[in-house]
Amino acid sequence: MAVLSDVDPLGLEPGSPDGAPSDEYEMEAVDLVRILLKAGAVTTLDVEAVWMRWFSESLVLRLGPPRMAQLIDRLNELVDDAR
Repeated sequence: MAVLSDVDPLGLEPGSPDGAPSDEYEMEAVDLVRILLKAGAVTTLDVEAVWMRWFSESLVLRLGPPRMAQLIDRLNELVDDAR
């Protein structure tokens, strides 16, 4: 959840005084963790599918390919760090 909150794709500023609740991206994070635990990594397609499920919009289009690649790398580092 911290990775998604840090990237803050929707600009909601989770946890800030004027922002969304700190758990704003919890449901999306849960879905991504399930994929990470099952597959050992997430792909752009995985993250895009989760985002489409919850927000009915493309995260790649919202973030752009470079930021999306950084997000994927950061999510996959979570698995590497846990090993």
